[in-house]
Amino acid sequence: MSVGTRVAEVTGGRLTFDGVDLLDLAQRIPTPFYLYSARRVRWNIESLRNAFTRRHIDTEVFYASKACSLMWFLRQVLASGIDVEVNSGGELWKALQAGFRPDQIVFNGVAKTLEELREGVRVGVRAFIVDSLSELERLAGVASTEQLPARLALRADIDVPARTHPGLVTAHGGKFGLDPDDAVEAFRFAAAHQWLEPQGLHVHLGSQVTTLEPYERGMEAALDLYAEVEAACDLELEYLDAGGGFAVPYKTSTGVEAADAADYFRAPHGLDDYAQVVCGVVERRRPDLRLLVEPGRSIAATSAVLVARVEAEKTKAVRDRSGAKTGEERWLMLDAGYETLLEHRLYEWYFPAVVASRMGVEETARYRLAGPLCDSGDVWIGDDHRGFRELPAGTSVGDVVVFGQAGAYALEMMTPAMARPRAAAFAVEDGAVRRIRCRDSFEDLIANDEHWEGTDRS
Repeated sequence: MSVGTRVAEVTGGRLTFDGVDLLDLAQRIPTPFYLYSARRVRWNIESLRNAFTRRHIDTEVFYASKACSLMWFLRQVLASGIDVEVNSGGELWKALQAGFRPDQIVFNGVAKTLEELREGVRVGVRAFIVDSLSELERLAGVASTEQLPARLALRADIDVPARTHPGLVTAHGGKFGLDPDDAVEAFRFAAAHQWLEPQGLHVHLGSQVTTLEPYERGMEAALDLYAEVEAACDLELEYLDAGGGFAVPYKTSTGVEAADAADYFRAPHGLDDYAQVVCGVVERRRPDLRLLVEPGRSIAATSAVLVARVEAEKTKAVRDRSGAKTGEERWLMLDAGYETLLEHRLYEWYFPAVVASRMGVEETARYRLAGPLCDSGDVWIGDDHRGFRELPAGTSVGDVVVFGQAGAYALEMMTPAMARPRAAAFAVEDGAVRRIRCRDSFEDLIANDEHWEGTDRS
């Protein structure tokens, strides 16, 4: 599989993913399903770790497990030798079940419950990423009650805009982080508290940040705040957590930054470029500082494909206001929609697609791709603003469509919408394919329902 936007490789005229023939696999396994690559997970992690540690040796990598917290995936991350960032009590539990030690876990999140704080304190996580003054007070209360230390880093909104989807911006207003004006007060409170151990500052620009300039501005602003806090509170902090957000290419890049600020599917920069900027600022200003990074998408996205099938087709007329026919649209209805890959609808996210069953067809035609749900919004966005995909001519019912870059923000976000069982997932390891998540059964659809017999519920 390519690091770029190719969904998979063509081998002998067949579409393959990490050496596995996808059309052959789709004939043996009911679609839709995900296919992950252990090799790709390891490659992504090693590439990222090397990019940063070559430029700033004292760098620690924490995988942002919200991108994919499937147990198989977490164990791949653990085996790679990096640590993990969690965002809920459930993710904390899964990380511990996967084998991560508490000191390998940082606990993020904007609305941690008392029970989540209590569990994190009891197991002794490496750090709580504290998102607000109210959370800091709540954590202090939990730590005092438990009489156990709570290590922490305070997350600050450094007010640096990043070019990405509006829903993925996290350091320019919005819900994340303390206002920088509150940082000194927060650190002073933490430093004076018997059971709190302030150790670092956390900043994060967002996800799928396609330009480098925000990282330079962000690191400069973070180190300014870092110095201010240390001086005002007579503290010596241990680390700066720079978050993640390194972009993945979903569309082919021109090699230069796209002029359209909304075109966040092109990623003209690689991990080396992000590392050069982030580490460059740290090396120039605080070479003694420990640096933490928390990538998610850049580790998980390219590690998987989604394999779907065309279940229906139709041609519909396009008419003007008078009702006169001006053209037509050809539609392909797939067995995978936003119940299987929610991000395609939630953020109108683009995923590159190819037709595995028509790899030898050079002539193309324009199609609209739709999912199976009874929802007009369940339509895959097009190659351009018109909403069409250029696919092999003749693509029709039974053809296998493969979406690339589908490894991040996918499995956890599946829903049993309209009672459609959630998809299975498989992995390629050492040339063999193994199941890593079962497809839901119909029984799973009602597993948590309360079953009442008759009408008397007294």
